[in-house]
Amino acid sequence: MKKVVILNGSPHEHGCTAALADVVSKEAADLGAEVKSYYLNGMNINSCQGCRACTDKGQCIQQDDMREIFDEIASADGIIFATPVYMWQMSAQLKTAVDRLLPFLRPGYTTSLEPGKKVLLAATQGRPDTDLFRHYFEHVGNNLLFLGFGSYKILIAGGTRQHEDLTNQTELLEEARHMGRWLANEPFANS
Repeated sequence: MKKVVILNGSPHEHGCTAALADVVSKEAADLGAEVKSYYLNGMNINSCQGCRACTDKGQCIQQDDMREIFDEIASADGIIFATPVYMWQMSAQLKTAVDRLLPFLRPGYTTSLEPGKKVLLAATQGRPDTDLFRHYFEHVGNNLLFLGFGSYKILIAGGTRQHEDLTNQTELLEEARHMGRWLANEPFANS
């Protein structure tokens, strides 16, 4: 069985970002994937201290909620990094968690991650132009590849300030369901 982990970086637990991730994860779950979701704003996740103890010891020395997330990511087949676009980038909540992924990188720039992990970068934004911040998310995706994740895709929901802004976009919802199928069982390819 495939396992999909959601890191919801929105400060709004049941907002548009969660709704978008839910469409993706429901499709994956309907295909038999186990889905586990984390609402980062409600967790104790400290900022990376840049001490590099993780590369020396093989794990982060901070005793916070990232320990559970490290284990979940390590055992997952797919990870959804879900975020609203704030200040032209991912939310501070998700950025803090992404910065803490350094323990997956080993000395010599090898990775401790099993090969083939799929990543979906799912973003919601008020601006309707979905290409506006795409280059930023490509940059994030390439950083995740460097850490050892196998592939990534980007799903951006533009013009989404309220739930109905999302639910009225039928093409977007079908694309979200397609991403759920991709995470659950389709072969991966870089976007």
